[in-house]
Amino acid sequence: MVLGIYGAGGCGKEIKDIAEVLDVWEEIVFIDDTVEAGIYRNIKRIPFEIFCQNYDINNAEVIVALGEPEYKIGIYKKVREKGFSFANVIHPTVWISPSARLGKGIYAKNGAVISCDTVIGDNVGIEFQAIIGHDCIIDSGCQISPMAAIGGHCEIGRGTHLGMNVLIKEGTKIGGNSVLGMGSVVQRDIPENVIALGNPARVMKYKNDTKVFR
Repeated sequence: MVLGIYGAGGCGKEIKDIAEVLDVWEEIVFIDDTVEAGIYRNIKRIPFEIFCQNYDINNAEVIVALGEPEYKIGIYKKVREKGFSFANVIHPTVWISPSARLGKGIYAKNGAVISCDTVIGDNVGIEFQAIIGHDCIIDSGCQISPMAAIGGHCEIGRGTHLGMNVLIKEGTKIGGNSVLGMGSVVQRDIPENVIALGNPARVMKYKNDTKVFR
């Protein structure tokens, strides 16, 4: 089986390192539509069009290695429409409760925790040492940054981005397509399509631009 890592930036390089530790794929390939085909970090780096031409959907799977939820969701849709399946790339140090349920196209980096009876949707990125408490629901396309901590019985809506060191009180609901700024302490529900930050976290403005990173 071939693993296509869609994105050759920092996140993609980290996922490559994890995939090599796991040693379950016969070949690892970067997918990058911004450059010509070539070699990068000792493996192929090719546009998605060439990946589709060179690899069969029955012998290749893809992980979307991007931190921007808008791009994550769009690329996931494009890959799915081409018929490719999605890999989960989980570092061996990640603790996942036996009762947790994970979707497809998830990556989880070193030291992350996914507690009991939690449900993780498709195409979710879980960064270094992030903690997801028990009975949580994390919808598809979310990005959970390093050392974020989500208390039990929380719900995170589709395509939401949690910044580094975000703390979320148990039983809190975060709407879809929102951004919680780095270091925010969330003690009450946050609506969809907003940017919130601070301690305690407050809504600063509506999220008119769908992008997180500038």
